[in-house]
Amino acid sequence: MERNVSSQSETEKHVTGPLVGRPSALKEMVEAMPAPIALLDDQWRILAHSRRWLDVFQSESTEAQGPISLDQIESDGSASTMQALQSPAERRLFFDVFDDPDDEWRTTFVQILDEKTMRRGHRRPLAQAEGPTYWVDWEVRPWQTKDNEERGVLLSVVDRTNERQAECMRRQVERRFDALVDTISEGVLLMDDRGVFRDGNEAAQDILGRPLDEIIGSRFDDDIWNGLREDGTPLPNIDFPFWRAHVERETVQEEVMGIYPPDAPPRWIRVNAQPLFEEDREVPYAVLVSFTDITDERLKEEALQTSRDLLSSVLSSSLDGIIVYSAIRDADDSIVDFECVMVNPQAEKLIGSAAEDVVGVRLREAMPKQEEKGFFEDYCEVVESGEPVEREVRYDTDDLDAWFHVMAVKVDDGVAVTYRDITERKEAARAMAAANAKLERRNRALRDFAYIASHDLQEPLRKVRSFSNLVLEDYGDAVDEAGRHYLERMQDAAERMSQLINDLLTYSRITTRAQPFELIDLETVAQNVCNDLEFQIDDVNGTVEIGDLPSIEADPTQMRQLLQNLVGNGLKFHEPGEPPRVRVQGTLEPAAEELQQDGRLDASCTEMCRLTVEDNGIGFEESHADRIFTPFKRLHGRDAYEGTGMGLAICRRIVERHGGHITVSSTPEDGTTFTILLPARRTDEAVPTES
Repeated sequence: MERNVSSQSETEKHVTGPLVGRPSALKEMVEAMPAPIALLDDQWRILAHSRRWLDVFQSESTEAQGPISLDQIESDGSASTMQALQSPAERRLFFDVFDDPDDEWRTTFVQILDEKTMRRGHRRPLAQAEGPTYWVDWEVRPWQTKDNEERGVLLSVVDRTNERQAECMRRQVERRFDALVDTISEGVLLMDDRGVFRDGNEAAQDILGRPLDEIIGSRFDDDIWNGLREDGTPLPNIDFPFWRAHVERETVQEEVMGIYPPDAPPRWIRVNAQPLFEEDREVPYAVLVSFTDITDERLKEEALQTSRDLLSSVLSSSLDGIIVYSAIRDADDSIVDFECVMVNPQAEKLIGSAAEDVVGVRLREAMPKQEEKGFFEDYCEVVESGEPVEREVRYDTDDLDAWFHVMAVKVDDGVAVTYRDITERKEAARAMAAANAKLERRNRALRDFAYIASHDLQEPLRKVRSFSNLVLEDYGDAVDEAGRHYLERMQDAAERMSQLINDLLTYSRITTRAQPFELIDLETVAQNVCNDLEFQIDDVNGTVEIGDLPSIEADPTQMRQLLQNLVGNGLKFHEPGEPPRVRVQGTLEPAAEELQQDGRLDASCTEMCRLTVEDNGIGFEESHADRIFTPFKRLHGRDAYEGTGMGLAICRRIVERHGGHITVSSTPEDGTTFTILLPARRTDEAVPTES
């Protein structure tokens, strides 16, 4: 850095220049001086110079034309003699030898002569007209003869050219260094021998999370720097890798440490620290620190390790046995065996061997029965195709008799095999199969009973009715009024008994003789029901309104029976003298999850039908709502309303068989509304056979 120093105190200090009494003495003094010195007159001609002056500036022209020899000056130093020696042809101008484009030197000389003061400065260029430029520290003093006839300046210099060049080179190197470190992604810091950071690049501030102006000038052990060891424990500042490189005077490479940015989680860096030495010095003058941000890499490693730990924990706590095999291939890349690489504790129990006795052992050697049961081929298929294989297999050995569900999935170039003990499930399945067989036998007995009820019980009733009719027809005149009444009651009882038997048969056949579900149009079914009830509707002067009804998947015969019973009830239970009105309507809705959870709607239902049958009949107290769906339960006597009390029980049985739910709401003398929820669409097309 160029400096031109001329302090105010020096310029104000008036220094009397040397008085030349005998100029030869001044010349001898200048020539004898060890420093580069030149003697100039007030016309800026070089009168004399030292030998060192020539050594510094190496000007052949200056040396050839050199200043006038002061030996020619008379010993008395008279003005006439001085004037005789000052011919322009004999003396060379300073500004012929040195360029002064800015008149900087000329101005300095003039000021010194005018002010009769001494001045000095640093790092001023002194360029030869036909030669190099020198950088000098300088000092200029005025001089004059005793008679004041002659005067000039005495210029002495110290050559700083090499220092200037070294400084320029250092700056150039620094600029190149700065340009280099600013282009790399690594963070770079320069720490001096006192541990103070003197320079750094933008990557350093990005990685450390601090601006450069906060980093530069701070010391490595300031409070702002807090580190972590690789294991997460605090790292003392004196153990920072870049300070260790300075103390130990050795390069520290690839050392991982954590460092805290302000108000943020730690950043993890991988550090290289290189101590820098000057020639012939054992103590480094600085440490060059470079580091890369490995935070993401570290976090991934931690996440991976956490995953490994979690996997290990899961494997250890799993109730299933898990064995991992690696494929063994021959020179043709064909699988010839599998080697066990991992066994969890549950698998150790199942195979009766410790992990250290199994890991590293080949499958065909350790478990020959695996190959006998075809598992070797299965594992090969899993590795080659990537598709999992699962089987249920029974192990019947001296130490083990159990059923397992075995699943093999591909893992790298091998398989992970899971063994789940399903012995209890198999035993439960066998028990269930036995129970189902027993239930089937009972159902068969019930079907046989239904046949007996429909045939053997109906036959005596038909005879009772037939013979009572014959008695009335053939012997009616011989029987008095009381006897005729008894016969009529006997016929009525037989008729009711026959109806009860038929209703019981209908109730029992809801599941035993059910038809498969199919897509049916409820509106068409309801219209057919109205056609069947046409005479009953006319008898009571009633009205049945059929709204828009959807199509659903159901048993068509049972849906017809359901609507016939509900519409028939609405026509039957009405106030005397008031024509009954029945309205049937339905909508499709998404399957309600809460209805499926509490069992009111089949779990396979994806869309449900909400069907309502509303009448203006006599109604009833809602406290009896559950009672009316019980077989043979009646709210009214047989004399008031005919029937056996099985109609609504049959309705509920049909709805439950379809995986739905039926409810009723009623108010005395204000009508009744039945609400039926039925699955309209199902994910499982299978039809239940029991409800």
